[in-house]
Amino acid sequence: MSRSAYVYVGDRADRNFTIGMRGNIWGWKTFTGGGPLVAQAEQWLRDPDRDEPTWLIFVRGITPQTPAPKGWPRTREEDFGAWTGATIRSVTQRLLHTPLHEDHINPVWPDDLYPYRVTLEPDEPDDTFGPLPAADLPEDAIRAIRHSALQKGWPVLGPPLVDPPSIAPDRRLATGAVVRTIALEQNMTRTFVRRPGESRQATRREADLVIRYEAYLAGLGHRAVRNLITLPGGLDTFFTDVFDEDADELVEAKSTVGREHIRHAIGQLYDYARFVKPRSRAVLLPARPKQDLVDLLVGLHIDVIYEHKHGDFVREPARQAP
Repeated sequence: MSRSAYVYVGDRADRNFTIGMRGNIWGWKTFTGGGPLVAQAEQWLRDPDRDEPTWLIFVRGITPQTPAPKGWPRTREEDFGAWTGATIRSVTQRLLHTPLHEDHINPVWPDDLYPYRVTLEPDEPDDTFGPLPAADLPEDAIRAIRHSALQKGWPVLGPPLVDPPSIAPDRRLATGAVVRTIALEQNMTRTFVRRPGESRQATRREADLVIRYEAYLAGLGHRAVRNLITLPGGLDTFFTDVFDEDADELVEAKSTVGREHIRHAIGQLYDYARFVKPRSRAVLLPARPKQDLVDLLVGLHIDVIYEHKHGDFVREPARQAP
């Protein structure tokens, strides 16, 4: 599940922002009195999903079309049109590295302690762009930015910054979830997000394995895509690893054949299958796991696909459902 928390950074915080981004850290004075939206973001930052990404999106330099509404940027709801017509100087997206925690001892910034802190992924390069029209962002994102400005920079949950382009019509399910079919990207590191203790090399191995499997499927005449699943409200999103359209098969990839990774793949497959409704499920692995894990997977009606030699894959089919 992907999460995004928007943080408004006022002009007076520019120096602190530079210090924080260089040190891969951000902080707030307190979380008392921020209201329910801030409390929800605080809870998510304190207890992030350990298997999927949490992004912090820092927004700076919001300039409205003249004349600016009274009190800008802390405006009334009826002045929301000024936000959609504004220009944003820069947007910086950073990946959360460690959850929200408290440090009341070690100073980072010159003007205050800001003890409620998150650390940001040090190996992930800054994703900064702008200027851009605020209207280029989803309306729910603009509302999250406005609410963060009203709350003097507290985080507010919002939708993903950019939705990948669809290569087929989106499907809206009866539950309100939306399933989007998107292309398999050559650089998939961003959505193959590391778990705690997992290395960048492991993440890259997993993405490379998927790329080789995509080429293998193409040799069979099969088309491989991904699914972006957005739950009602737009705050929770899931990326599937591979969907074989010709076989109608959902595939989850792992970089190792360890038990914990395979258990995790099982959970992902059953979770995502509720929305994708595949004919079959499979786990994609770099080698054959030990027999006990093969038995576990095939007994759960999940095919085992593993790389026999570079670019060549072997399948052990699941048992037929009773």
